[in-house]
Amino acid sequence: MKIPDPGHFISTTYAGACRKCHGVGTTTVPQPEKLIIHPSKPICNGAMYSPGFFPKGYICKPFNGGYYLLQALASRHGFDPAETSWNEMTEEARNAFLFGDPEPLTVHYVSRNGRKSTSKQRFRGFFGWIGDWDFGGTYTSQVVCSECNGGRLRPESLAVMLGEYNMAKMSVMPLSELEKVLEELNTQVTRQHLAGYNLRTALRRLRFLNKVGLGYLDLNRLSLTLSAGEAQRIQLASLLGGGLTSLTVLVDEPTRGLHPSEVGALADALRELVEGGNTAIVVEHDPVLIRAADQIGDMGPGSGFEGGEIVATGSPSEVSRAETPTGRWLRGEGGFRVSRPRREPRGWVTIRGARANNLKGDDVALPLGTVTGICGVSGSGKSTLIIDTVGRVLAPRKQTTSVAHEPIQPGAHDSIEGAPKRVIVVDQVKRGVTNPANFLGLDDPIRSMFSGCEDAAARGLSRDDLRRRCTECGGSGVIREDMGFLPTVHAECEACRGSGFPLELWDLRFRGHSMPEVFSLTIDQVMDLYGDHEGLSRPLRAARDVGLGYLTLDRQSRTL
Repeated sequence: MKIPDPGHFISTTYAGACRKCHGVGTTTVPQPEKLIIHPSKPICNGAMYSPGFFPKGYICKPFNGGYYLLQALASRHGFDPAETSWNEMTEEARNAFLFGDPEPLTVHYVSRNGRKSTSKQRFRGFFGWIGDWDFGGTYTSQVVCSECNGGRLRPESLAVMLGEYNMAKMSVMPLSELEKVLEELNTQVTRQHLAGYNLRTALRRLRFLNKVGLGYLDLNRLSLTLSAGEAQRIQLASLLGGGLTSLTVLVDEPTRGLHPSEVGALADALRELVEGGNTAIVVEHDPVLIRAADQIGDMGPGSGFEGGEIVATGSPSEVSRAETPTGRWLRGEGGFRVSRPRREPRGWVTIRGARANNLKGDDVALPLGTVTGICGVSGSGKSTLIIDTVGRVLAPRKQTTSVAHEPIQPGAHDSIEGAPKRVIVVDQVKRGVTNPANFLGLDDPIRSMFSGCEDAAARGLSRDDLRRRCTECGGSGVIREDMGFLPTVHAECEACRGSGFPLELWDLRFRGHSMPEVFSLTIDQVMDLYGDHEGLSRPLRAARDVGLGYLTLDRQSRTL
């Protein structure tokens, strides 16, 4: 009997992937009603939904290919893109615009310098242009593939059964259930059986994933939907199940996203990794995991410029005697105190019938004007309810291009009642955060403050003169050098000392500091020096209140 190649059971290989959906399990279906939101208006005058530069800015303005293609299509089908409403266009014209015209068009192009040219070109239609890469569903939706029925593999691969299950069925099981299925199969397989070794390896990894609270995931879960903590625990599972020894494993805050009841299981799994002959070095804040360590290195004494020292080392009992924040918590002296009375709600927002992912359609009422905690074990539906459902409905993400490259559709629900007027989603992504000064809106107040000082008046410098205008780096403070096939090299600009400001501004001083120097100070330092200035005190105080006083104003986002 010929042994099948493992690639036949992996949806990301050519040998295994379904030919129709290419191993995705779903196919993209155009949704014209998402594009044509005002059918009583013309294509180039309000009919189309356009979240970014396309389609209105691309096919409705001269001097680009899309515009002249549309003009040629309009000429053939007898409509004016700027005057004829969508409803007034013929059915044939509407279908040609959406899905393409079978006959090539004679397209007359005009360049910005007035040069004219003519060519024959096939019009693929709006969905021919954009449908294949609209991953987030701006104009499309995803439906289960009709050929593999969502199994992602070719029919011959789906026909192979392990016990009562094929690969597709195993891939959609929660990992907790998959472990039980494989445990039962393991009792039926001898150690000499061809599948024995791989089965035992899979079981070791599944046991770890279930121990650390990931039993709700399935094998088909997309990586982009995993939190940082979930992804890290999956990486640990691959190590634990691989049987490797003599490794030093560096782990960064593995308790992220874990419920307190699951931290002990994570500690047990790390011990198992060490008992296998490995070393685990863990960066962590959780007292449970800290107490489970064999040795502790406590860093401090503060954060930012006040940190960087080893302030205590030893076993948990030894470090607990140190007069450090970690020592006090290990002694049980740390804690939170609520200093104000509980607030009464100002109103309620009610989410009815939320049923995305594993939500069961319950109605949830959240009080307004209070601090409300949504808690539960990993995978219980917290983020699905609050971020994927409420967040996407009440604070939809602004698109900067015409298609979304990640999901934008809210989780399935019936309605949201009593919604507040303003909603902001604060998550853990760095999107939009270039540095603290820029994100907190401190650039303009600092320029205004320096432009009003005596030194600036004596030099005749206005507020507009105090911008990052270094002629060498363009104000970025960094010189980027393309190294071809090697990674790009980023070096500090010597002309402006990495500040982005021209050298003459280094001599402009207010309260002992130049403006470039101010951006290299910490939030705490700037607050002490200039906290009385209108426009600076409020954002600086807010950043300090949430424990970020140690950050410098020009701290780059990649280091956050």
